[in-house]
Amino acid sequence: MALPTVDKQAILRQIREAGVIGAGGAGFPTYKKLETQVEFLIANGAECEPLLQKDRETLRQDRAAFLRGLEIAQQITGALRVTVAVKEKNQDLVESYRPDFQSRGYHPLIYRDVYPAGDEYVLVYEVTGRLIPPGGIPLQVGCVTSNVETIANLARAVDGQPVVDKCLTICGAVQRPLTTLVPVGTSLADCLERAGGCTVDDPLLLTGGLMMGGVTTEFSDPVTKTMGGLIALPREHYLAQRKSQSRETYTRIGHGQCDQCALCTELCPRYIMGYPIEPHKVMRTLLMTGQARQRGSVWAQYCCECNVCSYIACPEQLDPKNICVDAKRILRQNGLGRTESELAMLLGEPHPARRGREIPIATLMTRLGLRPYAQPMDFASGNGWWPKRVTIPLDSHVGVPAVPRVRRGDRVRRGDLIATVEPDQLGCPAHASIDGRVTAVAPNHIQITA
Repeated sequence: MALPTVDKQAILRQIREAGVIGAGGAGFPTYKKLETQVEFLIANGAECEPLLQKDRETLRQDRAAFLRGLEIAQQITGALRVTVAVKEKNQDLVESYRPDFQSRGYHPLIYRDVYPAGDEYVLVYEVTGRLIPPGGIPLQVGCVTSNVETIANLARAVDGQPVVDKCLTICGAVQRPLTTLVPVGTSLADCLERAGGCTVDDPLLLTGGLMMGGVTTEFSDPVTKTMGGLIALPREHYLAQRKSQSRETYTRIGHGQCDQCALCTELCPRYIMGYPIEPHKVMRTLLMTGQARQRGSVWAQYCCECNVCSYIACPEQLDPKNICVDAKRILRQNGLGRTESELAMLLGEPHPARRGREIPIATLMTRLGLRPYAQPMDFASGNGWWPKRVTIPLDSHVGVPAVPRVRRGDRVRRGDLIATVEPDQLGCPAHASIDGRVTAVAPNHIQITA
């Protein structure tokens, strides 16, 4: 497919100025990711977290923007092959897009409905047959991956529209589970109100996803550009209790109960891809101190924190994932880690039984007690619904925080620039997501009241 000549630098500036960052969770500034030439471009719509549907709805609702964004990304990167990855459960979307894909030369990848199929290490291997180096990025194997919502935002950026809304699935213990657009900075409390309120009196909120998302009880926390879901759960729910467990508790239990069965390693998605990550060896370090513990901690270095080991694999319901997170902290504090030559020797091949060890979403839903929340979550337009107040985060992206350019009392309109990052620094500006008056300015956020 012949691509027209484009002013790459001008488009990258538009993408940066619009505040486009990775909408799938990482928050890496998209302009930086695209300023290279690659063989492969992958649009990630696999959405491996249970219950979430924001990627599906992006593909349904933003068809024109998504296709144009893909074209822009291919023009900038010069990618020779463009692949759109979705799961089997969303194969109907692929069928609806098939004429567009065929006319543009794009390729669909329909992956099994397993967890964690959205891991870019998995997608890159499936598309290219290449393994990203341990701790590396897709660029190192000639590939760029981007979430489908991010790609739709590219098209709007080129049209001069900054990122001021976030596509979000709001579900769990709520009256009306839905997927919708909310202004960036909307409070979690307002999001729950948008879904008709909670069905339990004292919920715990999971932000981002059930497996890898964060946990909070602060209903005033804002929606960021990277948040894909908000799930309310009763405090007595299994996941709520596991995610609330203190470091002292999971460390003490792991110290006394791990029997080194190694199931955490055998089911680890990165281990079965051939990477040097072995959670059961990290669990041994709970019995060690000093250099022995530091040496054992290197087996946690490339943990992707997917929680398969903790929530699915371990028969004792221990927490290898958090033990690995703690071990990675030890490595950082001591400046430790494997050298490139060591990694080259340790990087293996994907396990021949890899496919059989992927976790079906149906199994995960049952094991984690999520069946009661598997309800329709149809898209609800955000038109006509506005929060009375937003708190715009200035540090939700990778890089330096944006610096406020407004003062308390200033009047702003939706889309106005309110914080910037110097051109020579990695980062993205921030924009007002509603019309109103600036009522608070802090180093990491700006509050606007309608």
